Amino acid sequence: MVCLGCLRPSNNRLCPGCGGGLRATPERVLPGGIRLITAHDHTGLAAELIHDLKYRGAIGYAELVAETLAPRVPRAPVTAVLRSWSRYARYGVDPAVEIATRIAAHNDVPYVTLFARPWHTARRAGRNRDRAAPAAQLRSLPGAGVVVVDDVVTTGATLGAAIRAIGQTRVVVAVAANDATSPSTLARDASSKRVGKPYIS
Repeated sequence: MVCLGCLRPSNNRLCPGCGGGLRATPERVLPGGIRLITAHDHTGLAAELIHDLKYRGAIGYAELVAETLAPRVPRAPVTAVLRSWSRYARYGVDPAVEIATRIAAHNDVPYVTLFARPWHTARRAGRNRDRAAPAAQLRSLPGAGVVVVDDVVTTGATLGAAIRAIGQTRVVVAVAANDATSPSTLARDASSKRVGKPYIS
């Protein structure tokens, strides 16, 4: 086995040196009381690894995220917010699906495909994060509670659209590999005692 960070031989997915570069993130509460559980802060090595997963198909990070999150997630069916067909065809990987299917396998629960994969969505990363997220289209509804998985939460708009489509009462928890919410936003919410109020734009 080699370290995902430095690519040197390692007994674990990350060597001690690289593992120290990942920052854990606290749980948050989304509108409707939905818990958001994320594995890492979207900085440094975590940002590099999720970039490699999204654009280079390096799926080792998906397994690391699943190992990190599976013990913290309720044992309920798992679904993923799907990447568009255009990006899936271009990059050959759907990061949220890679993470979601591994969480399901770790917890011995079903992975279910609830969403229709959109043909194309406008880029919302980086300077484009203020663009409105498209409405999520459902193929079916879960019979009971479901865990909703995305790869990175920035404004939370994409994840919020997915939760609204399913219905908040059917969502047990929301999960993401990385949380890219700015520290200033979290600090402002905490200082004004607004934790638990809407973060999703």
